[in-house]
Amino acid sequence: MTLIDLINTINDVDEDSIIFLKDINDYKSDLILSYPEDGDNGIKEEHGTKYYYLIEVFLAKEFISDWIDSLDYQPSAEEIAKRLHEYGINDA
Repeated sequence: MTLIDLINTINDVDEDSIIFLKDINDYKSDLILSYPEDGDNGIKEEHGTKYYYLIEVFLAKEFISDWIDSLDYQPSAEEIAKRLHEYGINDA
């Protein structure tokens, strides 16, 4: 799954989960959804692959809603994913 895929189903995702990206510098990177654990330091390892913290799902939902409300058009899932990635990296 990628952020673009997640955008289309984000309302069905547990708000307590966290988005982790395989390549934190690429919004099209594979992701996993997981939960916080003591000592994970923002890195999850699954099947020998490291995934890096991007943002909590509840914050992602709030950001997406607020951002879309500020626009005068409906952005594509890819535009939303790219903007969410930028927000998660730089502002969250």
